[in-house]
Amino acid sequence: MICHFNNKRGRLNPPSLILNEMKQKQKTNYININLSFMNNSLSIKEATVLSYIVSLSDKKGYCFASNISISNALSINDRTLYRILNKLEDSKYINRVTKSLGNFGKERRIYVAPELRNQPLM
Repeated sequence: MICHFNNKRGRLNPPSLILNEMKQKQKTNYININLSFMNNSLSIKEATVLSYIVSLSDKKGYCFASNISISNALSINDRTLYRILNKLEDSKYINRVTKSLGNFGKERRIYVAPELRNQPLM
C-alpha cells in the first residue's frame, strides 16, 4: 500500500484520498464551437479547431499557439491537426505565416479570415 505524507496534519494519506484530491485538481476545458462554421461544409473537428483558433486570436489578431498545445487542448492527434490546418488554409479560413528567428527557431502566426473573426456564436 502506497501512502503519502501530509505535511499539514502530520499524518499519512491513504491512496483513495490522494486519488480524490487528484480528481478535484484536474481542470476541465470547455470550448465554444461556433456552429455557423459547420454550415460552411466543415466537419465537427474542423469547426472545433477553427473556433479554438478564433478564440486564441482575439487579443492580438492572430494565434501563436503551437501544434502541440492546440492538439493537447483539443485532445486530437498532431497529424489530424496538421491535416485540418492544411484544409482550413486551402479553404481560405486561415492564413499561416512563418518567420525565421535565426538561431532561435521559427515563429508562426495563424491569422483568421476577417469575415470569420466577428461572427456571432450560434
